[in-house]
Amino acid sequence: MVIAHRLATVIDSDRILVMENGTGIEYDHPFNLLAESVEDGCITKDDSHFAKMIKATGQEQSQQFFDMAKQEF
Repeated sequence: MVIAHRLATVIDSDRILVMENGTGIEYDHPFNLLAESVEDGCITKDDSHFAKMIKATGQEQSQQFFDMAKQEF
């Protein structure tokens, strides 16, 4: 179990639990949390909290995180 605030620390984990205000809001493999969020290689889903965090890192870093998650899947 890892508690982290850096996405690079958790992106290669088996499962990620995203919490908000002490409540679990998303739980799955990183790629699954992003897979529905990808359109033409770009993360596009706006309602995924994990995808929003990844997107906030910028386009180049987002793509790297996605590629890392995909590779581990």
